[in-house]
Amino acid sequence: MKRWLVVALVVVLAAGGWWFLSHRSSATAATQYLTSTVKQSDVTATIAATGTVGSASTYALAFGTTTQTTSSGSSSSQGSSAGASGSGSSSSATNTVATVGVVVGEHVAKGQLLATEDASGSAAAVASAASSVASAQAQVLVAQSNLRSTQAKIAAQSSASSQIAAAQAQLAADQAALAVDQQKLADANAKLAADQAAQPPVPATVIAADKLAVAQAQQSVARDQTAIANDQVALTTAKNTSVTAASNAAQLAQARAAVTQAQNQVATAKSQLATARTSATATTITAPVAGIVTAVNLTVGQAPPSTSAITMRSDTLTVVANVAEQDVATLTVGQTAQVTLTALSTTVPATITTLPTAANSSSTGSGAVTFPLSLVLTTNPKGVLPGMTASIAIVTASAKNVLNVPTTAIQGTTPNNTVQLLVNGAPQSTPVNIGLSTNSTTEIISGVQVGQVVVTGVVNPTASTSTTGGVGGVGGLTGRTGLGGAGGGFGGARPGG
Repeated sequence: MKRWLVVALVVVLAAGGWWFLSHRSSATAATQYLTSTVKQSDVTATIAATGTVGSASTYALAFGTTTQTTSSGSSSSQGSSAGASGSGSSSSATNTVATVGVVVGEHVAKGQLLATEDASGSAAAVASAASSVASAQAQVLVAQSNLRSTQAKIAAQSSASSQIAAAQAQLAADQAALAVDQQKLADANAKLAADQAAQPPVPATVIAADKLAVAQAQQSVARDQTAIANDQVALTTAKNTSVTAASNAAQLAQARAAVTQAQNQVATAKSQLATARTSATATTITAPVAGIVTAVNLTVGQAPPSTSAITMRSDTLTVVANVAEQDVATLTVGQTAQVTLTALSTTVPATITTLPTAANSSSTGSGAVTFPLSLVLTTNPKGVLPGMTASIAIVTASAKNVLNVPTTAIQGTTPNNTVQLLVNGAPQSTPVNIGLSTNSTTEIISGVQVGQVVVTGVVNPTASTSTTGGVGGVGGLTGRTGLGGAGGGFGGARPGG
């Protein structure tokens, strides 16, 4: 009896072990699938970027001029009686500030009066500048008169041949006069010698008269010799026409240069007069646009500064974001975006205003090349300030109300994509045509219906009780024509789906 019980116990234990092992093996071999349903909704592709809020335009205001600097870095200046800008006007040394109507941080409307100036000191500056103009104009008249005189003198000069003939005639005449005077000197010397040797001696008065005649003859000879030397120089000069021409040209050039210099002085004086008159009338500063005052450098009763008196920024705010190089081609001017202001926890729309033209210099050679993109906020939420951090989302493509599945469900490469439909607990490979694909969702043009279950991953207990299976990576699918391809199949350790 005991033996039978032992045998029965062995049989029971063997049967139980077989049942346990068989059922454990079956459970181990079972595969669990991660799934999702086919949905009908919007598929949207977006570019994410970060950036900084800035002013679209800033203005430096002063009495007489306006300087505007845009967010792109370009600057422009213009004169205005109600103007503004960096260099200041000539009145700043003589006029004083009469009123200042704004403070830093104040919001102003376009055309609002910001400051006024007492321009009484400008009258003397205008009078002085007008006097300088009159003086310069008088100098022009004098220089023009000198030029005409030089031109007339040159025009009156004889021709070269007549000058040579005249010089030769004068030389011949002076040489003939020398011969006559030399003969007179010889005769006077002879008479003096004869009178000095006469016996009985001639009176002393006669000898004195003879000596005087000799001295006079010597003077005449010397004068004739000097005249002949001058005649020879004149004849040489007359024969050398290039010397005369060069002299005439030099005189004309000097006279004309004097006229030009005087005319330039008139132009300078007139410019100074215009500046003085502008300063005399530019007695106010008004806001060129609606915006915020950022600096006030004016004190009532004191002269305005030579630099900007008031600075302000426009109400229009921009965001400069850095986008990846592969996203640049998908951007267009006028494209909309959503800008989230981190500090304010609010999101506002924005519009792309300018496209990148070159990569950021800081990204060169770093491996991550980025490009600067400018957007304008369409509304300014309360509390927004330049310098705040912004997160930007730009919609680059969208498909409205279309069938879609998680991108992890897509297998194969375009145009041979498939999904695994879960039918009666088992996956069945089904061909599909895909359209717009993002990192998370892919549009299905055909091949499935709303509500069908697709496999997005697997859980395989044979590998590990804590290990789940996922799907392979998805290759770049862009556009609604299904360009690109989705790669990979189910595999790899990946929690969830």
